[in-house]
Amino acid sequence: MKSSITGCFSYQWLTKRPLNIPIAKTRLILFFLCINYLIVFLDVLIAHALNRFYPLYEWIPIIFSPIAALSALLLLLKPKPGWTQFLNIAINFIGVITGIVGFGFHLQGASAGNVVSFSGLTSGNPVFAPLAFVALGCIGLLTSLDDHPKSRSYNLTQKTRWLLLATAFWFLVTGLVAYFDHARTGFSNIYTWVPFYVGIFAAAILFFQAYSYPDHGLSLLLGITLVLSFMVGLLGFAFHLSADLAGRGSIIWSRVFYQAPGLAPLLFCDLGVWGALVFLDPLNDETPSSEPDVKVSKN
Repeated sequence: MKSSITGCFSYQWLTKRPLNIPIAKTRLILFFLCINYLIVFLDVLIAHALNRFYPLYEWIPIIFSPIAALSALLLLLKPKPGWTQFLNIAINFIGVITGIVGFGFHLQGASAGNVVSFSGLTSGNPVFAPLAFVALGCIGLLTSLDDHPKSRSYNLTQKTRWLLLATAFWFLVTGLVAYFDHARTGFSNIYTWVPFYVGIFAAAILFFQAYSYPDHGLSLLLGITLVLSFMVGLLGFAFHLSADLAGRGSIIWSRVFYQAPGLAPLLFCDLGVWGALVFLDPLNDETPSSEPDVKVSKN
């Protein structure tokens, strides 16, 4: 896995000039991956505390998250082929399995016998939440691989395309989590539909961007969508915090557990940053930074 001190990138096809960034894209993603695993650790810790961490397997994602964060940090400090790269691949593969198994447990908890009902999806555990581990694991696995600027499909490197798709999947999951979470309230406030639609729309835009030839309009729309996602996250956090305070000036923890999880809306802010990071597409080293236009070539 190559990692240079500086890199030449492009938000194809949003900027006319290449971007010179004094840090490798791999290191940026690993740093943010480490932060995300720690955030997930805190989120799962709060959620599973509701059951007093019973059954015992509820400790698995709690213990796993800081280990995965440490693995990303080690690869960040030593981004070269070797034991750190192998460890990161193994840990993130386990993360994908953890997410799939967790999804199965949550789905089982939401089912009545062998039947999964809508009421079970809205009143029980957040069924789609464990899939965040699948998204993080996929991003971690992809980040561990080499990027080849000369090898392109739809004028994006394969690594950039797959990272866009992994982020699209995460947006989709987040939109579904928001839908079933807000369905508990019967969508009494119309703005509770917003995160669901933003999640689905962002997932679609990222998917089309990954499989589209150069188009300034689509890239601009993606940029606007990521900014919108960030704004939705901040507003959602404010609304949830207001519900948790319940007009009393202090947080009512029962509301944090049962009604308005405070960290959940900030995931849209997080995904807005993820989209911006993974869309950074590395250019060939010989591409001059002063070049007026980014060259585009089809397969």
